[in-house]
Amino acid sequence: MVSTAIHRLSVVALALLGAATPTSAQSESEFTEARIAWERGDYPTALRGFERILQAPYGRAFHQRIALVTGELFRTHELTTDGRAVRFSNGGRWVLFERGSGADVWTVLVRNDLARRDSVRGSGASIDDATGRIAWLRQGRLVLKELESGREVMLPDSSLAVATPLFGPGGDVFFLGKRSGATAVHLFRWRRSGEVEQVTTTEELRGGLQGAGHGKFLYQLGVDPFAAGGLGGRGGGAGVREFAILDVATGSERRFEGVAPSLAADGSAVVYLQRLGGENLVYVARTNGDAQPVVVRRGPENVDAPALSPDGKTVAFQMMPREDWEIYLVDADGKNERRLTREIQHDVLPRWVSATTLLAMIGEPRHRRSYLYDVASGARWRFFHNNTVRTVSPEYEWAVSPDGSRIAIVAERDGDTVSPERGVYVTALTDTVSQSELLARIREQLAAELALREEAQRRFAPLAGEIRPFVEAVSKDRIYGYARDLFQFDSKYITQPGNARAIAYLDSVYRSFGYETELQWFEPRPGVRTANIVATLKGTVSPDAVYVVGSHFDSVQGGPGADDNSSGTTMLLETARVLAGRPLPATVKFVSFTGEEAGLLGSREFVRRMQADSVRLVGVLNNDMMGWSNDQRLDNTIRYSNPGIRDVQHGAALTFSRLITYDALYYKSTDAAAFYEAYGDIVGGFGSYPILGNPHYHQRHDVLETINFEQVTENTRANVATVMLLASVPSRVTGLRVQRLQQAIELRWQPSVERDVVRYTVAYQDASGTERTLTTSEPVARLPLLPAASEVRVKAVNRRGLDGWDWARVRVP
Repeated sequence: MVSTAIHRLSVVALALLGAATPTSAQSESEFTEARIAWERGDYPTALRGFERILQAPYGRAFHQRIALVTGELFRTHELTTDGRAVRFSNGGRWVLFERGSGADVWTVLVRNDLARRDSVRGSGASIDDATGRIAWLRQGRLVLKELESGREVMLPDSSLAVATPLFGPGGDVFFLGKRSGATAVHLFRWRRSGEVEQVTTTEELRGGLQGAGHGKFLYQLGVDPFAAGGLGGRGGGAGVREFAILDVATGSERRFEGVAPSLAADGSAVVYLQRLGGENLVYVARTNGDAQPVVVRRGPENVDAPALSPDGKTVAFQMMPREDWEIYLVDADGKNERRLTREIQHDVLPRWVSATTLLAMIGEPRHRRSYLYDVASGARWRFFHNNTVRTVSPEYEWAVSPDGSRIAIVAERDGDTVSPERGVYVTALTDTVSQSELLARIREQLAAELALREEAQRRFAPLAGEIRPFVEAVSKDRIYGYARDLFQFDSKYITQPGNARAIAYLDSVYRSFGYETELQWFEPRPGVRTANIVATLKGTVSPDAVYVVGSHFDSVQGGPGADDNSSGTTMLLETARVLAGRPLPATVKFVSFTGEEAGLLGSREFVRRMQADSVRLVGVLNNDMMGWSNDQRLDNTIRYSNPGIRDVQHGAALTFSRLITYDALYYKSTDAAAFYEAYGDIVGGFGSYPILGNPHYHQRHDVLETINFEQVTENTRANVATVMLLASVPSRVTGLRVQRLQQAIELRWQPSVERDVVRYTVAYQDASGTERTLTTSEPVARLPLLPAASEVRVKAVNRRGLDGWDWARVRVP
């Protein structure tokens, strides 16, 4: 299986390098045109092109490349929608993950053929494939179970606190243990014969246990895994300065001074880091004998996450040559250092799949994506995806099976970054998607993309003539001018002088547009005074329906925040400028929030005042970071809680800008959270996370020259169109409730806040599954009896015939 997996990976690498099945110049040109259409965001043209190619006689030659453009090449299996702590058994026969919390944690075991699934209550599990046994912790006790017979036995010594059970030679269980009242943590061995013996002798703390083949165990010294924050797991610990490797067969122990140690798969060598003076050093040491460690890399650059190839011949590590992490390789003797990656985003966390293939991640922690690399050629291809065109899929954990044939990932494949649940997936590198599966994927993507565009056309067509002049009035030069002015204030953190200067500047700019501003002064901390700046465009038809369009203007304490978030602030200013002379049917408040980087202080203060004044807030656009671009594409993410606003924003971008939009259900740790907590899912907005990975994020080098003002301009055009549509159509109906009567279903809801609403549309499926609609002029409707759990939707329509931007939904009891 290992050789097959490596062969398939090599085939992919050759395909990417153009050495696959020979193709004609015409077919290559056809593929290139489709790929270029994909890059410019013309997905219908691209997908139709890919479909034609795959159905042509030469289609099989392009199978891999088209699969990698549109999603995944290898088949992915979802093991659960709620899991974490993914890992493989020592022989790769099982994948394990945990679910639940507190006292109700379970470990789930899934066999690699997916034909069997078991679970045990507890955590920290390890499986020995040779003996078919699992060891894990249940309520602090170490338990051992035979998977076939189900026979369980508990560690006989109940006085031991136990952490990190791992199987070793002969199927014995090794673990870290601490006796009641003791100060030292030791490595213990629970033999198959039943005896428990202490392996280590020196009285000291040990944590972060790692195991490898041939009876080698690594533990970090001076760490208590039983203390709060202790390294009870299998991880590193950058602050730990000393570690040891114990050879069970000989009883010998070698100690090393360094951090981030990582064992080779066979236990023959270890790689680790050390900082001496102003230099960072990467060491490789053989675990057998007493040969001195070899310095394989030294220099002033930051280094991290070293990993040894399975054959112990090559070291991979991440290094920061300038402002972002890149992956480098060096031979285990210190020769032949070479750079593997050249991505603008961070390239991090390398781990070996085989001696010739590396897995590494791109992006910042809230949205990393996995890539595979052929280390000889440097060819790179995207590994994990959700096979959609628009929705992002953040990844958080990765595990490679011992034989390199499978990779397990914890990810939010559905793009939902809000709920705590994360899916667990396994991808077999020996199993690629078929031609028919790839065609089905492309057709599904095309149908979804055409539906999105058709809905955008339907929604914006009645207002396009009104919106376009304001979109065309957006000025890149003005946006740059705002950004240049804000940059002069350096840090705009609430405790820095730049905060007050920015407040005065923003107040002046809004007033220059003709707005009467409100400065919301408050003291979030003793001796710290700051303010939100609010400019209001009062509605002409429904002034009581209020939309908020906001961006925070403050930055982190240590940087000027050109992207985070002067870019959003400049977009907000230009949106306010072009709309200043054009009141909309509903009221729009343009709000520059203070104190986001200090804990969402300004947005929470604004929400507090809105609620105290009983303001009817019906929608929010929170825009945060839109100035940095990764490549030639002008792209950004719609971060939303409301899918109706999300689709309006997609439509605005498609209709009125060159912006390419993705989406993610995301509002945590942003000003949008303050509104969601108070008003529910009425939030949308543009923002660079989690899809982009700006290496300048929260750094002192988040400076003016890193901003792409074409990108900010296109974001602004889409923002203007979004605001104009939202404020011109009814908002979502509120207070929808349903009651089952004897012969009917009765619906009631609150009358719309918009004064020009003339009717409501009610949509549902009848008992036969047929879609039905009815209209009513009053906020009440009666439907025939429907099955329990049926969904009923209500939307308001105004006198212009424009329907609301989202359905209100309710389930029949």
